[in-house]
Amino acid sequence: MTNPTAAYEVVITILYKRTPDFKFDMEYFLQKHIPSCEKAWASHGLLGATVTEAAADSAYTVINSIRFKTLEGWQNATSDTEQIGLLMADIANFTNQTPEFVVGTVVKGGMFGTS
Repeated sequence: MTNPTAAYEVVITILYKRTPDFKFDMEYFLQKHIPSCEKAWASHGLLGATVTEAAADSAYTVINSIRFKTLEGWQNATSDTEQIGLLMADIANFTNQTPEFVVGTVVKGGMFGTS
């Protein structure tokens, strides 16, 4: 189901699990990795990203949500083996964890309390 009022159709949530030996270089992630994703995926419909530091009692430490115009755009972005290979290899530059990806289609967009 696509919501015509949503500016985007797909949200990919990328989760980094909290472990005793967890390491994450937020500066590298924000200054290098996120811009690399933008450069690689803008032509596939990447609209933006939100990076969240989870609460200390959460099972996760960092939550990255990226938005695409369409599911097909996300699928095309991840089918580009050269670009996805470079981006996945870059993960070792900012964390010692393997991220978990959750792909979802927007059912309702916008803010609560608005039409």
